[in-house]
Amino acid sequence: MVKINVLLENCSIDSQYKSNHGLSLFIEYEDKNILLDVGPDINFLQNAKIKNIDLSNVNYLFLSHNHRDHTGGINDFLEINNAGHVYIMDKIDSKYYKKFLFFNIPIGLKLAGKYRPRITQIAGDLIIGDKIFFLKNTVSEYKKSNFNKKLYKRHNGKIVNDSFDHEGILVLEDNNELLVFNSCSHNGIFNIIDTVKAKIPNKKIRCYVGGLHLYNHTAKNNNSNEYLDYLIKGLEEMDMVVYTGHCTGKYALNYMKTQLGEKIQEINTGLELSI
Repeated sequence: MVKINVLLENCSIDSQYKSNHGLSLFIEYEDKNILLDVGPDINFLQNAKIKNIDLSNVNYLFLSHNHRDHTGGINDFLEINNAGHVYIMDKIDSKYYKKFLFFNIPIGLKLAGKYRPRITQIAGDLIIGDKIFFLKNTVSEYKKSNFNKKLYKRHNGKIVNDSFDHEGILVLEDNNELLVFNSCSHNGIFNIIDTVKAKIPNKKIRCYVGGLHLYNHTAKNNNSNEYLDYLIKGLEEMDMVVYTGHCTGKYALNYMKTQLGEKIQEINTGLELSI
């Protein structure tokens, strides 16, 4: 079993925890402490203190992708953690934007100069030991969220649609089964799952943890029921549980739960899972 504490998510299990639009998961895996993302601000640290979790002891921080709702707390984390390895599947100087009305709003990593040497920038798959994987998505045949169209990057001096090649997939192997983490699933959950299956074959995927990018936080609207039905049909055929929240949104979660039942579960700030 792997223990997961949700340090930051859009909603909380009770009022003692501070929430915001973002995600941060503290994962106790064998003898390692792993952090996936640091949310948009310092709230993940404050929630960790409430839970008596010492983030100075984190061995590995994986930044799932270069958006501020997942990287905003990076300077606060590095201030209290002096030895943990930090990985991002990108260049730290990459620029990302969100379209709002006629404006391109910067949403990428804001890293203090003194911490630049702490970040390991990778461009392909990373394997730590033989059970911790940080993978680059390589499958694109399945549908992705329409909300990707509102997200951009700077490439060769121009602002273009984001391709999300900077979105990493964290995979942990436990008892010959796989736990898959992908904070926003910009590349589409089925593309992500097939990438994992191709790169780590002959292993059952026990669960999928992360948002599904079905809610536009800025515009306050949801993805189409047609797309939700597409996801439901695919997930019904898979023998795994999806633990989701953040960019999934309440409407999509409730809609999908009517068909998927216990195969889809909500995560909120303060929740503890053993999976």
